[in-house]
Amino acid sequence: TFIGDLLVTLVSPAGSSVVLHQRAGGSADNLIKTFSAANTPGLQTLRGQQIQGAWKLKVADLDAIDVGKLNRWALKITPLG
Repeated sequence: TFIGDLLVTLVSPAGSSVVLHQRAGGSADNLIKTFSAANTPGLQTLRGQQIQGAWKLKVADLDAIDVGKLNRWALKITPLG
């Protein structure tokens, strides 16, 4: 799918949501990106929350014409330095 069709949201075990990608990139293919506090300020809202539990990545294709697939994702939580 085109990355401009995608809405990608990270959901913490506490249920807090942070939008990581919101329909940017137009007709480019393959959203391959590392999201960090430096390039995704919304991640700061998760600071201080419990890290144990089920984290979810929600990916929605908001255009009905084509389809895509999620090949893989990972979550790496690093302590503040």
